[in-house]
Amino acid sequence: MKRAIFDLFLIFREELRSIFSDSTILVLFFVGTLVYPLLYSWIYNNEVLRDAPIAVVDLSHSAQSRDYIRRLDASPDVAVACRCASMTEARQYLEDRKAHGIVLIPAAFGDDLVQGRQTTVSAYADMSSFLYYKGLLTAVNFTGQGMGGEIQVKRLMGAGYTSEQAMTMASPLPAVFTPLYNTGGGYAGFLIPAVLVLVVHQTLLMGICILAAINREKNGFRLLVPMSERYHGTVRIVGGKALAYFSIYFMLIFYVLFLVPRMFGLPHIGNPLSGYLFLVPFLFATIFFAMMISVCFRERELPMLLLLFLSVPLLFLSGVAWPLESMPAFWRWFAYLIPSTHGVQGFIKINSMGATLSQVRPEYFALCLQMMVYLIATFLAYRYQIIRAQRVMAKESGILDTGIS
Repeated sequence: MKRAIFDLFLIFREELRSIFSDSTILVLFFVGTLVYPLLYSWIYNNEVLRDAPIAVVDLSHSAQSRDYIRRLDASPDVAVACRCASMTEARQYLEDRKAHGIVLIPAAFGDDLVQGRQTTVSAYADMSSFLYYKGLLTAVNFTGQGMGGEIQVKRLMGAGYTSEQAMTMASPLPAVFTPLYNTGGGYAGFLIPAVLVLVVHQTLLMGICILAAINREKNGFRLLVPMSERYHGTVRIVGGKALAYFSIYFMLIFYVLFLVPRMFGLPHIGNPLSGYLFLVPFLFATIFFAMMISVCFRERELPMLLLLFLSVPLLFLSGVAWPLESMPAFWRWFAYLIPSTHGVQGFIKINSMGATLSQVRPEYFALCLQMMVYLIATFLAYRYQIIRAQRVMAKESGILDTGIS
């Protein structure tokens, strides 16, 4: 037992030495983890898009259409950058990136409103960015609803109703929207916390897999486990490596997940202690998941190419950018196998919504279950690697020794 503990900490020290002696791993574990959160938070720091330039084509040239354009320009989401005589001219503004949307007011707009007929306003959104679409659609809808409500109130008052009665009849059931946990409706408020968890997940995943490939490259027989006596214990190998990764990221997550949100004013109403207790199984589940799949990589370039490509799909599978309930059953069950899915869901509930550890019990238990399953799978994978290394040693020395400590 004493020898096993000594070897475990020896492997722990060797793994730390491998991490700090390789520039690729240093960039992933430290530069990437320290810089990427700042970069993403700084890019989305404005939270919402304001005064997106649009082009307006007014074919009505009436007092009502001019009033509608003034209201549209006064909305916080868009700004009327140009008034065009035709759709051809407006389309040219859109192609030149001078406008990010087009609003077409038909020729019968003023006459329809005066005669009490329903009219239409067409909006053409630049879908190169979701925020342009959202800003234009919000501005057009709210401007139309506000102008339509005032017209209806004036007609009811003209029919003999009082102003209070007219307002009640025009809007008998007014809707009051109260956004929770993201009162400004900002893009960063709901996206960046998920991205920060994914930064931890992906850098840890890629770093462990690249380290495994580097160990194979250093070994003359392309073995994952060195042909050394102290590396012939499954528990000591898995435990030593896992402790090395955990000791680094247990400190880094304080900066990534707790300090960065406070630096950029992102939601952080949760208890940091609850967040740390939740992230412990998340880290171990990610570590064992990475160690399990790392046995498949033999070249250091492959983990970067493959796992970096999976970053965006994992963001969607986390259930933040797209709800899990709207996913096909296959992808929903596939998402449950990835530690980042439960990590993102639980961290957002704690950090952004103020949930306690008991309120994220499903995510916490899911991470604990993943931690145990991936730990067993890692033991089996490394035991096989140890057997391979021992057979190579026996073949080289001419002695077949099947005993494994």
